[in-house]
Amino acid sequence: MRTGTGILIVFMTLICIAWAGIAAPVEAGMKGPKYRVAVVEFRDEFSGVSTTASGTGSAWTDAVNAYSNVVNRSYPGAGAKTIGAGASKMLETELAKSGMFDVFTRAEMKHVLKEQALGQKGMVTAQSAAKTGKLIGVNVVVVGAVTEFGESVGGVSVWGLAGGKKSTARVVIDVQLIDTTSGKIHKALSAEGREGHAGVSIFGIGGGMSLDDTKIGKAMRRAIDKLVKELAVEMTKIPWTAKVVKVKGSTVYMNVGVNSNIQPGTKFLVYSAGEELIDPDTGESLGTEETLAGEVMATQVLKKITKATVVSGTGFSRGDVIRLK
Repeated sequence: MRTGTGILIVFMTLICIAWAGIAAPVEAGMKGPKYRVAVVEFRDEFSGVSTTASGTGSAWTDAVNAYSNVVNRSYPGAGAKTIGAGASKMLETELAKSGMFDVFTRAEMKHVLKEQALGQKGMVTAQSAAKTGKLIGVNVVVVGAVTEFGESVGGVSVWGLAGGKKSTARVVIDVQLIDTTSGKIHKALSAEGREGHAGVSIFGIGGGMSLDDTKIGKAMRRAIDKLVKELAVEMTKIPWTAKVVKVKGSTVYMNVGVNSNIQPGTKFLVYSAGEELIDPDTGESLGTEETLAGEVMATQVLKKITKATVVSGTGFSRGDVIRLK
């Protein structure tokens, strides 16, 4: 008995250590200013996807459309009636709830897209995503797609099964993190969610059904939760930046406020951007040469801006890049 108890204690200790190892990078990495992130509406790229209305005569298409409505009822601001719209809204919501990110809404993204006359398809490219991200002042833009979506029993698609059989729901979401400073794809992530024990099948969705009543809703939430954790880790590898809004005497105004978790007394380095370097063969922006202009210290944090006092240096101007010291 004593030996069995000892083994159990060791086993539980190893589990605790493993969980601590997973959580530590997230908790440790997100101290200080929050990273500013925007999520673009995800695309639907799973097998059998259709944008046609309900009542198509295809059981799978009708089920997907019915589920799209459930997702979008749960997230009324999701926009278009698609699975991708609901998934990206869910990610946006969970990122905000985590307290680790300053999340810019897709309403803000759409406003900039409209002003820049950029379509949704254009946002899929790293360069166009980075351009839009810079315009709204975010560190990273998340673009992605729902690439797997459905239910099955033993590998057989659920649409061919008789009612009453147990099924497993599976959702896979692939995303890319676009660094708005470099315009490059910083990281590609893929998260899978499965649910086979609880919830209603996609084919049992009713008019008053909520997202959390469905198996596939639970599977999607699992995938989203994994993405939030992975994003928290990956974002720490991207340098935090802000911009100078204006300079008045020895006061520098920064384009970050309360939501970014800036604390009075935090010191920053300010860099003046030089000429943009363009690849002569591809036309791709290779970034800009930067010159250290000086150092500033945050003194007053307001709703959307932070006032900082010049510690050293001169020649600060609107548009200069600000980084943590």
